[in-house]
Amino acid sequence: MSDNSVIFKASLNCLTVIMKEESDFDTILKQVEEKILSGGKFFKGASLSVKYRGKKLSKEEERLVFELLKNKSGAKINNFEMDTEEPVKVEREITETLHSKIRMSNFYFKGLEEGVSKFHRGTIRSGQLVKFEGNLVVIGDVNPGGEVIATGNVIVMGSLRGIVHAGADGNKEAIVVALNLHPTQLRIADVITRSPDQKEIGNQFIPELAYIKDNVVYIDRYLPTKGL
Repeated sequence: MSDNSVIFKASLNCLTVIMKEESDFDTILKQVEEKILSGGKFFKGASLSVKYRGKKLSKEEERLVFELLKNKSGAKINNFEMDTEEPVKVEREITETLHSKIRMSNFYFKGLEEGVSKFHRGTIRSGQLVKFEGNLVVIGDVNPGGEVIATGNVIVMGSLRGIVHAGADGNKEAIVVALNLHPTQLRIADVITRSPDQKEIGNQFIPELAYIKDNVVYIDRYLPTKGL
């Protein structure tokens, strides 16, 4: 899908449909249907209240989206209405440039708390690119020459030896986590670092987490705390 005019944001018993204001209704309706079909088992049997943001719809347009959700999703759709709640204000210290990017996308990922996610199963090999507007979870390895890009967080349930870019929309709160973190290049927002020249210890995997603090990428071991 070349034009991401619709984003689904899910929480407990609630689905928010975020629509680009500049997109025409036919495009929005088509993309809503595509996202419903790609959602698969997520919707089946659920009971959802659905709200929408961004583009203002007429009563007839609201009815068409509601009927589409009701007939195609397999979920019980309790209602479909415009979200009238005020959006969370962005902190003043964020630059105007980043603020404008947030407004254009009508969506912003904040740490681990928000965002649609994509699960990619399998190894990402050299020359392969996996890109997603949201959080990206790779169940497998990212080989040297492979590349993963996400506007949200990147989680790799294996070895990350390729190129990774989290927070690609400018979000410096995004993180990168891997069971074996040895990327050829690691980037969060516009801050770039490379893996240190440190050899792996045999086949021992030590989960690590990369994040930004004071405009510098830090990498910490991510091990469970002993005891409770």
